[in-house]
Amino acid sequence: MFGSSNKDKPALAPANRQIDTVIAQHCKLEGDLTCENSVKVDGAITGTLRCQGRAIIGETGLVKGDVHSADLLVIGRLEGNVFSENLHLQANANIIGDIETRTLQVDPGARYSGTVKMRDQSPAALPALGTTKPAAGNGVAVPVASRSAA
Repeated sequence: MFGSSNKDKPALAPANRQIDTVIAQHCKLEGDLTCENSVKVDGAITGTLRCQGRAIIGETGLVKGDVHSADLLVIGRLEGNVFSENLHLQANANIIGDIETRTLQVDPGARYSGTVKMRDQSPAALPALGTTKPAAGNGVAVPVASRSAA
């Protein structure tokens, strides 16, 4: 699990990868977390989360910091900015921060407060994972004081 080599395994699309890192409900991580594959957060992270695959903030999950991922599913709470190719906010999701994404799906009941910037359909339009400042693009920023998809 930790430090294992997957050189002999074929690469899968980020959404199809199995969750290989879990921050359990009663765990609290203070500091930045970087994952090569996927992560599910049911506990709390205070710091930046970088995930090359899929990141899931579970129903009891809380992230206080920016999230950089290929795919992000939010069910719980995120207090920070989002830099993701694909973002899905489920019914109980709550984001306080700016969103920069290529695709956005918001289920009824999800809430976000901040701006949303939609990028080109080209994955190259998003900043590389690990950068803290978004690259210039052709997206349009939409200021949102508070949004509920109810």
